[in-house]
Amino acid sequence: MSNQNSYGHGKLLITGEYLVVEGAEALAVPLKLGQQFVIRSARGADLHWKSLRPDGSVWFQGLFSLLDFTAQECTDEAIADRLTDVLTAVTRQNPDFLSDWKGQKVESKLEFDPEWGFGSSSTLIHAIAEWGEVDAYTLYEQTFGGSGYDLACATADGPIIYKNTDEEIHITPLGLEWPFKEQILLVYSGQKTSSKGSVEKHALTLKKAKNEIEAISAITQQVADAETLEEFTGLISDHNARLSKLLGEPANPWVPNYPGLIKPLGAWGGDFFLAASPEDPYAMKKWLADQGFSTVFGWKDLVLEG
Repeated sequence: MSNQNSYGHGKLLITGEYLVVEGAEALAVPLKLGQQFVIRSARGADLHWKSLRPDGSVWFQGLFSLLDFTAQECTDEAIADRLTDVLTAVTRQNPDFLSDWKGQKVESKLEFDPEWGFGSSSTLIHAIAEWGEVDAYTLYEQTFGGSGYDLACATADGPIIYKNTDEEIHITPLGLEWPFKEQILLVYSGQKTSSKGSVEKHALTLKKAKNEIEAISAITQQVADAETLEEFTGLISDHNARLSKLLGEPANPWVPNYPGLIKPLGAWGGDFFLAASPEDPYAMKKWLADQGFSTVFGWKDLVLEG
């Protein structure tokens, strides 16, 4: 338990945002970028934690007591408090976790910018659950909360349809046969959004949206089976319109004059969005860059498809 490596894939939510927490079927994709964890024994009786960005620079560092997992020193108190909560939650499932008081050294390295919203939290929960030999979904629910689709993506080999009901979690692997993948771009909006905060903001509205849950689930299935870009954009336009009406927010606050379709990926208003157009994708990348969106991935560059 004291020496191990762990890896979790990042994620994007293509359909079902918000309503996935109420049991709607959602199309989610794991990414080729993720987070690597290396856990080793260390001298002393403390937990040394270091989190690195893709370029190797440190974005968090802390020293934690093995007595109660409180931070003795750290570079960010909010992150340290979150780690304390997660590690404490592990002991509720597994009281033997780190009970031998032997020092530990954890080093994690993100393959993506932590501001992108690709799943720094879900990959963290995945790794710590493996380390602590506990159920990842229970740990996730006790700490971050949410539908858990991002946790499913951490270990997925390719796209999935995800559904979390009161009774159980359903994960259906997909082979997306879209012939129009090259026409899809994945774009960083330049803004960070808290998915949890955004869902909480709309919680009462979402709980009353039974009809929309069924409609979005049906759209998810149809999107997965789409055979043309025109069919795909028509379905996504319907998806956007339904969510926009439900949330009282525009689906595309970024580039309303884009020559194609824009769709938020996850919480609306921030992180990444999808841009689909029949125009040449290289020209569309340049168009987006001219509008100030310089971080743009092609679908095949970013999405893990087994």
